[in-house]
Amino acid sequence: MKILITSIDVTGKSSFRKKLYAFLNNINHNLIIFDFDLDYDRNKLPAQFEPDRVYLLEDVHGPTTKAVFPLKDYDFIFYLLPSWQIHFKFWLDRMLKWYENGKFAWDADKGKKGAWAGTGKPHDWRNIPGIVKYFGKHFPKRGGVIKSDLETIKAAKIPTLLVIPLKENKKISFLYKHLE
Repeated sequence: MKILITSIDVTGKSSFRKKLYAFLNNINHNLIIFDFDLDYDRNKLPAQFEPDRVYLLEDVHGPTTKAVFPLKDYDFIFYLLPSWQIHFKFWLDRMLKWYENGKFAWDADKGKKGAWAGTGKPHDWRNIPGIVKYFGKHFPKRGGVIKSDLETIKAAKIPTLLVIPLKENKKISFLYKHLE
């Protein structure tokens, strides 16, 4: 079974994937589960997916033409749908991490193995304009991207659960709703 975990940028997809992996592992120890972030783990994917295993595949481009696998290849979809405020909080945390690490804006399609933007130097103020520009390019488009993603997913007629991330203090939790 191939399960897609997708959403717009910076929404808690990795946190959700890890929690789902742990949950599935706890409820059935005989279940064979693999999880992959398709931005970073493309080279770790199996040559063939076994039907008796569960594959949790996180792909930010899942419902787009840039997806690693077409939607028709999936049996189920989890789409993370944060509120405007929660999404903004996620972005603030991510921008701070990028500044602290000296690199930002991962591009999995850049070069042979993907590449980061930035100087690579932690706490380098020269990264701030690039981080702010990247945020300004992506965050304002969230509504249109979400609308397009959900229309594409609905048209694919794949069972989908909307996952609504909540963030209180530093703790992330999730609510669930069926895509209608």
